Amino acid sequence: MSTSPMKTKRYGALRGLGLGAGAVMLATVGLGGAPASAGTGTVAYDCVIFSTHFDYNARVTMKGSTKRSVGDTVKITADLSALPGVSPVAVDSWKTTGKFMASGAQKTSINASGAKKTGPVKAKRKIPIGKLTGKVKLKKAGKVTLTMGKIKVTAVALGSSVPMTCTPKKNKPLPKLLKLTVKR
Repeated sequence: MSTSPMKTKRYGALRGLGLGAGAVMLATVGLGGAPASAGTGTVAYDCVIFSTHFDYNARVTMKGSTKRSVGDTVKITADLSALPGVSPVAVDSWKTTGKFMASGAQKTSINASGAKKTGPVKAKRKIPIGKLTGKVKLKKAGKVTLTMGKIKVTAVALGSSVPMTCTPKKNKPLPKLLKLTVKR
């Protein structure tokens, strides 16, 4: 069975496209090049506002600066998806703080915070969380894994400040969002 020249060119182009996409993917995840500087996962949170609990399945992308030697300070940024629409009233402004947890060669918690945001966000609408940033000084060589810890969203509505505290659910494994290899 013979293949026409047009089909051969098309298959060749598709094969080249596939190889190119594969190379981009390998470079992005850090295979064959520098260690990966970003990871994405879903963190299952149990959140409390007043005495009411609600679920927040936060889609999180965590990134780290490329400095990776003992003595360097690494900037870590986590970009979180929007908080579910649980507020019965419009939210005028909010600020998010939290913790990143490091394990492996260096065990520590890292304070993180986001910029104050303003709304208003209508009642029962999602509240955009966005980026939290923290810094950690690298003290030991080896592999360090970062995950999300607790977060706190302090919202202002009707002139009152209302905290919402979110804790990772104990029965759900935390995704390892960022892996750093620290050199001497």
